[in-house]
Amino acid sequence: MRVWDKSLKTSAGIQEEPRIHYPILGYYKTGTKALEQLLQNGNPLSPVLVEIPENPGVLAHPINLPPAFSSVFFINAVKNRKRMIVISACYTTAAILLGLIWESFAELTSVPAILTATMFLYLSLDYYSVFRGREDLAERCTYYGWIFSRCRPYLITAIVFFIASGITQFILGGDDYLDQFGMYFDLPDNQYYRILTGSLVHSQAAHYLTNFSFAIAVSAICGPSLRMSFVPLFLIGGTVSFGMTLLIEPYLNYPDSLGLVGTSGSIAALLGGLMVLIVKNPASYPKGLFYTITFFFTLGLVICAFFDSIISLSCHLFGAAAGLIWGLFLPDYLSSTTTD
Repeated sequence: MRVWDKSLKTSAGIQEEPRIHYPILGYYKTGTKALEQLLQNGNPLSPVLVEIPENPGVLAHPINLPPAFSSVFFINAVKNRKRMIVISACYTTAAILLGLIWESFAELTSVPAILTATMFLYLSLDYYSVFRGREDLAERCTYYGWIFSRCRPYLITAIVFFIASGITQFILGGDDYLDQFGMYFDLPDNQYYRILTGSLVHSQAAHYLTNFSFAIAVSAICGPSLRMSFVPLFLIGGTVSFGMTLLIEPYLNYPDSLGLVGTSGSIAALLGGLMVLIVKNPASYPKGLFYTITFFFTLGLVICAFFDSIISLSCHLFGAAAGLIWGLFLPDYLSSTTTD
């Protein structure tokens, strides 16, 4: 029995109706109707915790409530997952068929086909490994409830960083900003600071928004487990990935790339750090979590392979390697709070 649920305590008070807590947003709703709507939704990833009058002071994920509540949630969660599998399979099949029927669209449809196929494989594997077992799903949902109750500082850190960097680059920096801080493979006047600054800026708004969205999801998942290592691993992982890419760039023979910018290597480092923690202490983490982390990392590689270059792909891999090495020396906070 892990102590994730024991850490989800609140001051017990007099209450007559269930309370639906939204820990990320910092507010809650009260009422039986709100609970019924939540149970009908059945989304195991929903950042919602419940406090019922029969057990005041304790926040639980809906699937860990008494059977009268959790049975409804579990049934609907399984239905939703099956529905997601079917939808992803349909989009994958449609993209493949369009490419086969009209060869002129083959290259265009290959990207959505691969992305949806990746989603289909992940959802199917996750369903057969976790969703069919009520205890496995309940364990992971409890862990996610713990994540949602602890991830706010890391979310705020990521959001503040990206907003500040976006304003600095796209509003205050001007057109010369990338020339001043981007990392060129032919570093001007030995300006090695660009290895750090280049990993903190982006080539254009679309690149910035993509990494911003990715960072929000990754910071919520990785932050509570990495704790104090979250910020230094983000900075060091990006710097290491750029530095190693700079070293091997002469051997890649990719003339179209003049330099490298972006935080994707830093994000890959966070994923790598959590992946090695899970491998080191699998009993401290719920079943199926490794698949989820691997999916996020694979998705980043797929996007790089089809939308970017081999240079960017190497940056992702070096960032992940930095996270893996960092994680080898990082204590597992969850194993130290595990009890029988």
